[in-house]
Amino acid sequence: MRVVCWLFLIFLGGRVHIFSWEGEPIPADPRVILNYSQQNWRDKRYELFRWDVFPLILIFDVIDYQIQDRLFKRLAFFVEKAGYRGKLATNEEMADLHGWNAHDYRAEDLAVFFETARQTQFRLNWEEGELANILLDAGIIHQNSAGEFSPGTGAIVSISRESPDYLRTRFMVHEGFHGIFFVDEDFQEFSRRRFENFPASIKRFIISFFDYQHYDIKNEYLVINEFMAHVLQQSVSQAGEYFGKTIASRIDASSWRRTVLPPKDEATGSWPDIAKAFQAEAAAFSAYVNQRWGLAAGRVWKLRS
Repeated sequence: MRVVCWLFLIFLGGRVHIFSWEGEPIPADPRVILNYSQQNWRDKRYELFRWDVFPLILIFDVIDYQIQDRLFKRLAFFVEKAGYRGKLATNEEMADLHGWNAHDYRAEDLAVFFETARQTQFRLNWEEGELANILLDAGIIHQNSAGEFSPGTGAIVSISRESPDYLRTRFMVHEGFHGIFFVDEDFQEFSRRRFENFPASIKRFIISFFDYQHYDIKNEYLVINEFMAHVLQQSVSQAGEYFGKTIASRIDASSWRRTVLPPKDEATGSWPDIAKAFQAEAAAFSAYVNQRWGLAAGRVWKLRS
């Protein structure tokens, strides 16, 4: 195994610390990662993989939400959270706030995050220093002789062993499609066109849902990316009920948000217009990823022959 010893210097509480990380990502399919034995992990906190079919994407499988937060929670607020995007929140500021239970980030945002920390001498977690070294070694971010960070190529995604199995699978699919979106311009363009042509009344519903989840809905790139991943995270047959009942019910529970909902079918407790629109959207997205890569809605690995 090749040993990597990048040195990442950053001020922590007025002192300079040196971070290092050893090893290289294990090439693997997402289905293999979901079932990979923890006994084989090289670090008890997480294992690092490189997606075999999409080698520009690194996949972190993390022991629990606490370690995952140490690695990625500040990034979640910096990149995606309304009211925090572009800002480096302290651990104290984030203490009572929820990040995500799974994560995804592209090279551009990762570089800006670490460059902002460098310029402001912001106190980062030790694990974030490790992350910087992993990204440098993978070429996802670069650092010049002056210490300045810039984007390279690629993306990272993360899931946790703390999630129950059914959510680990769904998170892997959701985050996996985010990763592909980050590294494939045609997929980005396809997703943008689908979102632009989505029925306006149903689009108001999904944007309200993203706002409910505290995404920064002013960021169109983020909204389109989340639209795509939410559509593809479950099978086509499940999409109608997921959006037309599960998610719509959450919006309906808020008296001021329910104004974005179309008529409800009281007999079934669902919203047929939403279900129909998302069922059709899932079918269109699934056909696209199947034609491009042999994937499908609800699945980011090829079927065994």
